[in-house]
Amino acid sequence: MKNVYKVLSSAALAGMLLGGIAWGSIDTAAEAKGAASTDTSKSNASNKVSSTQSGITINAANAMYDGNYLRVELKSTGKKLDKKLIEKIEFFEILVDGKSIYEYGGGSIAKRPTLGLSPGPDADIVYLTSSDASWLGGNQEAYPDKFKLTIKITLEGVKDPYTMEMPIQKSAEQPVVMKQEQTKKSGNLSMSLKQVRATSASTRLQWVLSGKDKEMMHDLMYDFVDDQGRELEVLDGKGTDENNANGDYYFDYIIKALDPDAKSITIKPFTPEMEDPNATSGAFKLDSNGEIIKNYNKDLEMTISVK
Repeated sequence: MKNVYKVLSSAALAGMLLGGIAWGSIDTAAEAKGAASTDTSKSNASNKVSSTQSGITINAANAMYDGNYLRVELKSTGKKLDKKLIEKIEFFEILVDGKSIYEYGGGSIAKRPTLGLSPGPDADIVYLTSSDASWLGGNQEAYPDKFKLTIKITLEGVKDPYTMEMPIQKSAEQPVVMKQEQTKKSGNLSMSLKQVRATSASTRLQWVLSGKDKEMMHDLMYDFVDDQGRELEVLDGKGTDENNANGDYYFDYIIKALDPDAKSITIKPFTPEMEDPNATSGAFKLDSNGEIIKNYNKDLEMTISVK
């Protein structure tokens, strides 16, 4: 299989783990297995849903979908957990209008939506996030503007799974679409910015890598900063060369919304140093502050005006 990989923020890269799905040296990803549903209740009036098993209730609320990505808050109540909620979740899955995201694109990782968990402000809260594969080249299926979301979760030590259903409606906010195509080159590699779409919750960016330097295509990772030098949080990021016949890599990154005074976004490609300099996978080399040592490629750096 050609390479499909998920690139995380610097903090998450150190652990190489997101939402129970490990993305290691880029060629493999753990597959989740299906689970049955039981004991579901919901409150349509407040768009909050919940499911209870063995005295532990999982509440799903505060859903947000801006057309770039989906986020739902999950909170445990009732019987106290013996560890953080994110550590208790053994399996999770979502269905869009009854269709599992693992069925998108015939089950191909390159053609299906992402799914992850991130820790919340306290031990009993996690955020479930997902984005479709429609910006990964070809004609990949996008999430509809309105759909029924089904969330399935299995907790460690709880026999029966949790299942919750809630309606999702894309926010009425009109996104800002930025027409700023540009291309940068480094040796035999070119990087072309294709799409940028911003909302008050997130900014989504698409670019394509093409050329003969397949090794660099594989190894590059990305940081994002605004014109004030503030690092921009990555909410989701993925890339693949499977959805086109030319072997080009399509990248789709979603970053947190910019501060109101920000005037630009800079994409900063880099290659991380490996702990073993001869290795192509494994642990990254860290500096004295525990940060990944990065070698930035200034030739490919892109600045996008947002004002």
